[in-house]
Amino acid sequence: MTIPIFFWGSGIWYNHPRKVAFELTLEIPKPNATFDRSDWLSYDYVRDNDELFFFMVEYYNKFSSVHKLYKAGYDTLFIENLSKQLDFKRYDYIITYQKQLKSLDHSPYLTKHQDGLYFDKRTPLIPSFDTIITNKVYIYQIKKNKKFRAPGP
Repeated sequence: MTIPIFFWGSGIWYNHPRKVAFELTLEIPKPNATFDRSDWLSYDYVRDNDELFFFMVEYYNKFSSVHKLYKAGYDTLFIENLSKQLDFKRYDYIITYQKQLKSLDHSPYLTKHQDGLYFDKRTPLIPSFDTIITNKVYIYQIKKNKKFRAPGP
């Protein structure tokens, strides 16, 4: 009797998605009219100021030949002022482009079936997005931790 209950409980633990609480912190306009990342199915997970600058400015400068549709990221001064509004000591941040985040879930099942970074032992947070495409970029906060990350390719 104990063995079937163990397997049943293990199956529920493996498959059942756990929710991670998040809160909308900022809503900012796209950096320019030609910027379009509405087809992207993930988000940027930001832990500190350096990562914020990378994802919002440097990423587009470094890879501009690959991402001609995006044209350019944000202005450095704009991101510098934006970073002063964020509390990196208490929170990590999730940046979504042109779609609002509905939920963040994780479970071993979701990790196995929706994540491609088998070598990274941190837990990927699998997003669900609203279907409406907007002209905004959304920044959400979650409690600071070292165990979560964005899902891989």
